[in-house]
Order: sequence, then structure tokens, then C-alpha cells
Amino acid sequence: MDPFAFPMTASQFFIMFGYALIFGGPVIVCNSFANFSKLFPWLGSPVDFGKNFKDGRRIFGDHKTWRGIIFGIVFGTLSGVLFWYYCVVAHDKFSPKAHINMLSSGFPVYPWYIGFFMSIGDHFGDLLGSFIKRRLNIQSGGALPLYDQGFWMVTGLVFALPFIWGEVNLWFYFVTLIIVTPLLHFIVNPLAYVLKLKDVWY
Repeated sequence: MDPFAFPMTASQFFIMFGYALIFGGPVIVCNSFANFSKLFPWLGSPVDFGKNFKDGRRIFGDHKTWRGIIFGIVFGTLSGVLFWYYCVVAHDKFSPKAHINMLSSGFPVYPWYIGFFMSIGDHFGDLLGSFIKRRLNIQSGGALPLYDQGFWMVTGLVFALPFIWGEVNLWFYFVTLIIVTPLLHFIVNPLAYVLKLKDVWY
């Protein structure tokens, strides 16, 4: 695929925009399925096992469960495999440049396992946000403006960065996802609230 460059037509831009959403898709899927996991009764114990930090407040809180972690990683990883197959194997949408390391020099820039690392990064950002909220005495479900609206996308991409560094349009995908994620947040979260998948609309 050719690198992003101006000038380009509106259709070319929207195609690139679509590729950006696919590129960061595993992070979005992981974050979404962590909420959908509430529909199932298993593994609902909190990640911090109900323990407090040294300040006497919870480490993460009851909202962060093993169920959400597991569901997010499983479905985020599976979506990465599907996106890899569609974009690299079936249609060659992402550049199959060599990813050079000590073991191999032939990995595609969007490898099949990318969803796993993006999912780990998503959960890292989410748990870090909960940890910061508890230290600021913000209760579970409370808002941390700007952070809640998309920092998990940043950490998801950063955790996958060693495996996607050679992608020629990486900067365009990164910037697009950072801008679009807060917008998606304000569209999807009210819907999740109506469906009782979230306790707050934001």
C-alpha cells in the first residue's frame, strides 16, 4: 500500500481512514468486550482481590474484574487474527515489509498476534486509569476527563509498537485513532449505558 501523502481525493482519504480503524480494531474490540462480559456471571471477582493500597483505598476497585480482562484479551486477540487475515493474507492492505529481529526477518507489519499485545496494552491503560482514580479518591465508575476518553488506545498501540513499527502509514493511523477514539467513546458509551452494560453514560 502506498504511503499517506497529500494531495489525495476524498475517497482516498476515507479509505485510509477505514484502514486506520481496522488497524486499531483489536484495541476497540478488547475495550468493548470487557464491558460486554458483564452479561456473563462467571469470573466476576475483582482484579485486585478486594485489597487496598497503602493509602487505605482500593488498588483498582470492583469494576475491574478478571472476567473483563479475559474476555477483552480473548476477543481482542481473535479480532487481530481476523483483521490480519483480511488485510494481509486476503487483500494485502498493510505493507508486508520485513520486521527484522534476532529470530526472523520476514514478519508482516501487521502480524496475526498483534491483537494480543494491543489487548494487553488496552488493559494496562484501563487499570492504570483506575489506579490513578483511586489515588485521587474518585470512586469506581467516576470520570477522569481526557484519560477515560482514549488513553487506552494510546497504550494499546504503544504495547504493539515493536511489531508494527515498519508500517509506512503508522503515523497516520496513530493520529487518526487518537482523534477518533474520544468521538467513538461518546457514541458507544451512552448505548452501553442504555443496555445496562455500563453503570454511567460516560
